[in-house]
Amino acid sequence: MKLDKPKCGHRSIQLIPANDRWKALEVLRGCRVKARGPIDYSPTGYFSLDLYQNASVVRPIGACTRKLPFPDYSTAKPDQHIRAYTVDMQVDYRPGDHPIVFHVRNSGRELRPWQAYAGYTLTGSYVLYGLCGDGFVVDKVFGTPDAHPSHLVDPRTPEDMASFDPESAAYAGKTDLNLGYTCIRQLTPKH
Repeated sequence: MKLDKPKCGHRSIQLIPANDRWKALEVLRGCRVKARGPIDYSPTGYFSLDLYQNASVVRPIGACTRKLPFPDYSTAKPDQHIRAYTVDMQVDYRPGDHPIVFHVRNSGRELRPWQAYAGYTLTGSYVLYGLCGDGFVVDKVFGTPDAHPSHLVDPRTPEDMASFDPESAAYAGKTDLNLGYTCIRQLTPKH
């Protein structure tokens, strides 16, 4: 949320809804709002900004056109006919809140929704892990060399994830990162 005037030297603050009421915040994006709740410094890398507010109350100020909540892809599954695909992530690692842009392709065709085929986790230690969709495992990992693309564990195993170190890349002056990995259908053992 952009602030009308800086707080604690910051022009933006991350809103975290009390009681995990994310949809209540999602519908107000783009509106001027008044939020009430404690403000604190972000304790880990899981936060996008240095300051956050645990907002117990968020109300629009003035005219506000409410948006639809973000789609819920939590139950989306990969197409059963797909055997392999490539995940390309564009990561803008400059300071601030920038979304990771995903492109998931099979034979040049974009697969949608991408959330059925890929996911990610950014740890508190700023390690970025790329995940495959249900029934798939990571095959190859590639990308900006300064981000140290690698496998977390043995390739093609269910425990593996694509692993990247964006902090090392940023330290080397690289903040526009292209990271990727391929996913292949996990073979089920024959009995």
